[in-house]
Amino acid sequence: MTRALTSTVFALVWLVGVILGFRWYVLPALCAIVAMIGIHEFIRLTKDRLPSWLSILLGFLYLTIPLACFLLLRIWGLLFALSLLFSVWGADTAAYIFGSLFGRHKLAPKLSPKKSWEGFIASVFFSVLVWMIMPLIVNAIDKNAANGIVSFGGYGVILGLIAAVVGLGGDLFESWLKRRAGVKDAGTILPGHGGILDRFDSLLAAAPVIMIAVFVLSMGFWTGH
Repeated sequence: MTRALTSTVFALVWLVGVILGFRWYVLPALCAIVAMIGIHEFIRLTKDRLPSWLSILLGFLYLTIPLACFLLLRIWGLLFALSLLFSVWGADTAAYIFGSLFGRHKLAPKLSPKKSWEGFIASVFFSVLVWMIMPLIVNAIDKNAANGIVSFGGYGVILGLIAAVVGLGGDLFESWLKRRAGVKDAGTILPGHGGILDRFDSLLAAAPVIMIAVFVLSMGFWTGH
């Protein structure tokens, strides 16, 4: 119950922040809070293996660059930010559910024993599905928020695949940091979930890559640019 309640509150707060965006500086404020807590957690995970100054510097870069990329995606359009957010969340949820039910082949047993190839395949499928249907949903609600994009078309498959694969990489990287530090969770700020890094590891990895991919592919589907 604690995990479910925490998950619901966390998702609602972040979702409202993304929708409001830069109105009253809501999203930048949330990103700043995430960055400060995340940097603290990163330092905690690496302080025994790195010089203090390097741990602080890497933590700063690890949090601020991806969050800045996410803010830029939000500036480009609500569609991009929501698509990334839901694809990362959905991929993680799909991997957990399908991995628990059907997982037989371990993906990275030394880093994350519960992850399976079956769960990963489900996460890719769900992530691609999100990028395919989000333009339709956002267009139906507010065409201005979708920048006139009716469908990502084949690009949705590319973006969904990138979000799932790179997001998994971010998850495994954080698992590696925790294993080296000898801790189960990066922090305790979210009861039942762990720390900020435990919730944002996939998004931190995927945001810069998706931002670059959207920029490269934009001429094909971003009307008016």
